Amino acid sequence: MVVYEVRVSLLGIEPEVWRRVRVPGDLRLSEVHFLLQIIMGWTNSHQHEYVGADRKRYGSAEGHELLPGVLNESQYRLSSLISEPGDGCLYIYDFGDDWSHEIVLEAVVELEEPDEPLWCLGGQGACPPEDCGGVLGYFDLLEQLRDSDAEGHQEAVELYGEDFDPEAFDCTFFNRLITERFSGIGEMMNPEEVEEQMRLLAELQDFLDSDGLPESTMTLLMIDGFFAALAIHPVTMMPNQWLPYVWDVTGAGQQPGFISNAQVEKGLGLMLSYMNFVVDHLSESSDEYLPLFEFMQIESEEERMKLSMDWAVGFMVGATIDKHVWERTFGDEEGADLLMPFIVMSGFLDEKKGVDPVKKAEIRKELIDEMGDYVLDMQEYWAPMRRDFLAGRSLARAAKAQPRVGRNDPCPCGSGKKFKQCCGK
Repeated sequence: MVVYEVRVSLLGIEPEVWRRVRVPGDLRLSEVHFLLQIIMGWTNSHQHEYVGADRKRYGSAEGHELLPGVLNESQYRLSSLISEPGDGCLYIYDFGDDWSHEIVLEAVVELEEPDEPLWCLGGQGACPPEDCGGVLGYFDLLEQLRDSDAEGHQEAVELYGEDFDPEAFDCTFFNRLITERFSGIGEMMNPEEVEEQMRLLAELQDFLDSDGLPESTMTLLMIDGFFAALAIHPVTMMPNQWLPYVWDVTGAGQQPGFISNAQVEKGLGLMLSYMNFVVDHLSESSDEYLPLFEFMQIESEEERMKLSMDWAVGFMVGATIDKHVWERTFGDEEGADLLMPFIVMSGFLDEKKGVDPVKKAEIRKELIDEMGDYVLDMQEYWAPMRRDFLAGRSLARAAKAQPRVGRNDPCPCGSGKKFKQCCGK
């Protein structure tokens, strides 16, 4: 396979923001676009286009008409724009903020069946926040964050946090995301599916930010964890059963003050669409399942911890939504063991006396990377109860569970690997 080593630089930014990436030269420009969104840290909320050295322009025909003279990017490959070391092109994102990226081909390498044809080799600098006003707006934002006396400082802190670090970058997060998301070039997720998912998430976040929703409304991360639990739950829950928890995660029953029927319909439609997405993911491609926080641009370990805890709170609300299922699961030794990672991560035991806060933090750090696997373990444990429910049998009937090999247990074939890495693939 011929792979390109390219440097992607965000023009006009100080401190510098750049990435060095290994990518197959025959990747379509539409696929390169999604890779660039991930590796740079953007959220795919705006239009984009490529400009070649010959000034030809390439854009996406998804959702809108191509402008005259703009070629359809899905019909061209990266090698159409760059093919020799030193060749370059531009990738422009968000025609309002006008973020211009220079892509320069540094090396062409022939590799025999590379394990990681997509890989971040290096980089520097955090991605600027979306919709901050382009290069000049970003400079103003950094000044507002640095100067506590500056006009707009408090608003900037509320939006982006005091610990926003413009120089922060770590290849590890991006490579983990790429490895999990793209298990092989031939198996790359359909770009249209990726775009639809990102659009749905953006619309759902906008809805959650709208006026009229109680402060107790679930965050986007809580909703993702909540829907993950409902997707694998033994009992099928109707919207009228789970929606009250979305509006009020505490269970106290606060209701949103919607301003119109249109807002009600939009909110319900977004919730159902996203729930269907999570259900499909866990039923059709469960081996690739990851919680939402694994796909987000995260600037620090502290932020990742907070987001993962939010997600776990949502999962626990879903896990406890049916009293009988909860009591039966938590009352079983295996079920309680499988629930424990979610309980610890969500903070449900934070009030328990005698638990060292430092020890809890250490345990949570160890749990974060495995949360997706814990969901699959829980799905496997609940599967017999789910079959009973779908068959119309009472879940109250105690059924002796069959011996089960956990995904993290040694594989019974004797390979020495974990079951999930061997026969459990």
